[in-house]
Amino acid sequence: MNIDKKIKKSLDKFVKQTGLKCYIQTGFFLLSINEPFDGTIVIEIGKVGYPFLVRLNQNSERKPKSGSLSNILEMGSLSAVRKKMLQETKAAYIADDGDFFIPLTISNINSSNSLSPKAEGSITSALGRHTFPSSVPMAKFIHYLTAKSQMPKRTQQIMANEVGISPAAVNKYLKELEEANYIVNDKQRIRFVDPGKILELWTVEYTKRLLPRTEKKTFNPHDEMQFKELRVSPMMLKSGYWSAAKAADMIIKSELPERFIIYSDKPTDVMKELRLRPSESGQVEVRQKFWSFDWKEARQGIVNLPLIYADLVGSGDPRDMRIAKDVRELWIKSL
Repeated sequence: MNIDKKIKKSLDKFVKQTGLKCYIQTGFFLLSINEPFDGTIVIEIGKVGYPFLVRLNQNSERKPKSGSLSNILEMGSLSAVRKKMLQETKAAYIADDGDFFIPLTISNINSSNSLSPKAEGSITSALGRHTFPSSVPMAKFIHYLTAKSQMPKRTQQIMANEVGISPAAVNKYLKELEEANYIVNDKQRIRFVDPGKILELWTVEYTKRLLPRTEKKTFNPHDEMQFKELRVSPMMLKSGYWSAAKAADMIIKSELPERFIIYSDKPTDVMKELRLRPSESGQVEVRQKFWSFDWKEARQGIVNLPLIYADLVGSGDPRDMRIAKDVRELWIKSL
């Protein structure tokens, strides 16, 4: 039985009991760069999806970790002792026997297998609690804050113009992010309470809100010689910007890429510039650039560091995850 089927076995009972919509997303973008996980599930409550990192059959005496990743969920055949340990540390689980415990919002402990809110708040994810509604404009604004993090603070009107939203929306998003403890909105600058936390928030919002709406075209090099040239040459593009492993290699000399992501307003020009041929499963993916503001890394021919990080994590490739860790550290040091 493969991993997805093992996860589905426990998940089916949970869905039947709660009536919630759940789905498996193995290899999802939140897979930790430091710890191995068996997959990811998403639990939907209303219109909001909450991702959980899955560990199977953790029936050990080891005390569950708490703090760094708060959306780890254990699944499988769990003993009563293990369940008690998980409950005591407020760690989530869904067991094969039908028991589940998902703080803070849903749990069937002592509730005759019914949905039973235990406390105010929402299910905790690796990013902390979302106390604001997620949206495409909000995702674009978070991208703006992370991409322009080294710049002096701008007025709300300037930020609105650069992101392409209203000043009222800027004011609303700043308040929501501050209330959710992601930022401190000082007079001189906008500070991140925890840079790693808002970087992961950006990765979630990008993958959930922006990436599905981003137009994409895929291409292949004409031959192996051209593919090798794309891998090893630190070329800057006239019509686009590198992301993911290629961008990382150009700034930190990481591992050479096997696949390529480019952002451009003119994908046809990129195809001509690199002499690519269209392919449904190509090694080169050209994505429509979804922002219009300037950013520091543009002069190097690459997208901003938070977007490079999100694209690396989004691949689910263990090698890219290692590179993502270095990009994350580089971005945090630049703040």
